[in-house]
Amino acid sequence: MPEPLRYRFRVNCPPDRAFQLWTASAGVWWPMATHSVSGRRDSVLVIEPGAGGRIYEQAADGQQFSWGTVVAWEPPVRLVCEWLVGDTPTELEVRFGADTGGGTVVEIEHRGWERFGEAGGVRRDLNAQGWPGVISRFVAVCGPGAAGSG
Repeated sequence: MPEPLRYRFRVNCPPDRAFQLWTASAGVWWPMATHSVSGRRDSVLVIEPGAGGRIYEQAADGQQFSWGTVVAWEPPVRLVCEWLVGDTPTELEVRFGADTGGGTVVEIEHRGWERFGEAGGVRRDLNAQGWPGVISRFVAVCGPGAAGSG
């Protein structure tokens, strides 16, 4: 069974701000040029607040493309989503913990690769190639002095 993808890194803002940037401001930092369901560069990522909230890509013309659903909404410490990879739901958990100096340690676990059957390892490895670029964009939007992996 493929292991979950796990990432741990620090950002230079407090947990409440990091949570807000990850959720309410995802359309600002998510790299649509390389990580889009529709392939449209005029799209933004939207995460509706609260358990049951939709996660979707919205194009400039209003067309929407589903990415998943919020399963757990616990600001400013935790977000869990049903995260579609193709048509298959995986689970994405993001945790935000206070760090020294007013920063935040962010931990991501992307799991559920067994749902792909024999292709689970391949799907996991493809997603592993994309997360570092997504994380670097998030780190940058959290402010100067943000640190990478830790």
